[in-house]
Amino acid sequence: MGLNRLVSFRSLIEQSGHVPSVDPQVHRAQGAEEDAAEALGLEPGTPCLLVKRLLRAGGEPVIHIADTVALDRLPELGAIVDADSTFEFLAANGAGIVDHVRAELVPRVADHASPRELDIARGTPYIELRETLFTRDHERIAFSRIAVDDTLVRLSLVRRDI
Repeated sequence: MGLNRLVSFRSLIEQSGHVPSVDPQVHRAQGAEEDAAEALGLEPGTPCLLVKRLLRAGGEPVIHIADTVALDRLPELGAIVDADSTFEFLAANGAGIVDHVRAELVPRVADHASPRELDIARGTPYIELRETLFTRDHERIAFSRIAVDDTLVRLSLVRRDI
């Protein structure tokens, strides 16, 4: 699953040979947590929308996404449009079009609290991506915390001399 292209995780699951599906989106307003606030250049506690999605590969939970977007970039809460991907969500709700992403890959081990949504045993390694999403004008429009069960989907990155 190549991370060097801006395609949806749904497409990447499919390219890995699995049938993708996305559980219904869940969202709630809350103050920006410290890591999201720092990534977005906001003060901690700034009103934001937390948007959660669970992607499945052949019915098995494989990727959990938690996106944070400042409320002032979005329409009223009652007018929020759901979408299967972060890119689609941001575009559909007027937050901006994603041009590029800065991703940090963090090796993690499941504990009693996280990642609950992936249904993996405590002590199991998984990958966490922390992504800051930018517009073409380098505006930070969202922060994503993504838990990936890499037993079903393997992440890769191609490096080359430009």
